[in-house]
Amino acid sequence: MAKPIDQLLAEDPTALKRNASLKLTVIARQLRAHFDQSVVRLGVTRSQWTVIAVVARHPGATQRTIANMLEIAEASAGRLIDRLCADGLLERRAKDDDRRAHAVFLTEAGQTITTQLAGIARANEDVAFARFDVDDLNRLNMLLDMLSENIAKP
Repeated sequence: MAKPIDQLLAEDPTALKRNASLKLTVIARQLRAHFDQSVVRLGVTRSQWTVIAVVARHPGATQRTIANMLEIAEASAGRLIDRLCADGLLERRAKDDDRRAHAVFLTEAGQTITTQLAGIARANEDVAFARFDVDDLNRLNMLLDMLSENIAKP
């Protein structure tokens, strides 16, 4: 009689690693898609809300800094910032210490959207982690930190 797939996986560390890697990829995609569907009513795209989130966490960041944080080209960041400024969600201000650079800040409307994004994120997290208790979440975060550290090693 053939062994069930779960038993085969449990006996093969390589298959377990591959299975976990695939699950992480799929789950990340599911989380992004669910969040994107949830924020569509706000009229912002994933690219736009990620810029808004960075500026909310780092008020006064430059276009270069924002691009680096999002791992996108500086020109792409510039276009996104231009669009969000035109929409009244962000504003550029001259930097005191560098006349060539501009600091980017949320406007009042941008702060309102940030609050709405945070509420949507909390609701999505409540769904995703519905059957997790605090110990589960602590263990998951510890394991994800370990995974991140392993990947970051040279």
